[in-house]
Parts: sequence; C-alpha cells; structure tokens
Amino acid sequence: MRIRFGVAMPTKGGRTAVVGVEVRERRLPGGHLEHVFLVGHVERVTPHTVEAARDRVAALMHDFADLRPCAMVDTGNAQGQALRALLRRAWGDELHRPHAYLGTGDRRDLFSAFLQAYGAGRVRFLPGLPHRAELDKALVNYLGGPVKESGVELASEDEALVIALGLALFWPRHGPAADPADEEKAPSEEGASGPT
Repeated sequence: MRIRFGVAMPTKGGRTAVVGVEVRERRLPGGHLEHVFLVGHVERVTPHTVEAARDRVAALMHDFADLRPCAMVDTGNAQGQALRALLRRAWGDELHRPHAYLGTGDRRDLFSAFLQAYGAGRVRFLPGLPHRAELDKALVNYLGGPVKESGVELASEDEALVIALGLALFWPRHGPAADPADEEKAPSEEGASGPT
C-alpha cells in the first residue's frame, strides 16, 4: 500500500486542491501487476495562499507519517512552483520529498490515467467525502475540454481538482510502500463507492 497526495493550485487563483489516495497493488493470474485506488481525501484549502497550502500539505504528511506518504505537486504554474519549493523545506528527511509534475497544456495524460483506472473499476471513493459532488462535476466537465462548445470555460479550481486526482493516481509504484507485506492486497471495498 502507498499513500499519495496530489496537490494542484488553480492557475487563475482560488483554493488549492488536495486529493489523497490509497494505492494498493495485486498480482493477477499470469503475473500482471494491477493497481487499485481508494480516494479517501478531497480538500480545497483556504485561505488561497501558497503558505496555507504548504501548511495543510505538511500537516497531512505528518498525520500520515507512519504510512510513509508521498506528495506530487503540479508545477505547471508559478503558484505550484512556489508551493513545491516551500514544501521541500516543510518537513525533515524522515518523510519522502515532494515531487514536481511539470505537465503543460490540458494534462491529458493525468486525466487519461484516471479514466483508464476508473473504467476498469479500479478507482473507488469513500462515502461522504467533502467536495465529492464538486469533484464529480469537475471530472464530467473536464471531458469537454478547457472550453466547452457553449464557450463556458472550465473553472480553474475545478481543473485543479482533476489535476490533483490525476497526480495522486499517475505514478502508482512511486514512493515508499507503507508496509511491503501489504502489497498484494486490494483496498477494502467496504464502504467504497463508484460514481454518484
């Protein structure tokens, strides 16, 4: 099992998106390795500052320190670059350093990773997640691209939610395992849900 936090600051300002995912892997017949994701944390950080985002992500990393979490930060904008720089000094060597995702454009690779895992039934959501309805709306709207046919632009905060989720899923084997003995178990499906 691995604990991953995807973090994205909206390009046009607003609340930082933080999505926490438990990543489990299991061996399928034939030896193929499969990753299963349990989305257990969705947050929009206020106030809208780099320092508030740093403090919240650092608190989450410390809260889950026993599980050796990993944070992936979208550095495709100036706010994300500043956040990652601050996070590099936000905790000691006992925790995994934050990683930068330098993606540009609409970050189709992140969204594609989510769609593939979700379509295969490998993404589950804990019930009652704060901001779950907002995340669902953002995912549906992201399908239409940054600007919909109606001319309505996808909100920057919604795009950040999609990117944070994609970051938490994108490199499933990266980062330390919380307990190597747990690697072959899939996340518990008790209480987990699919789309709403």
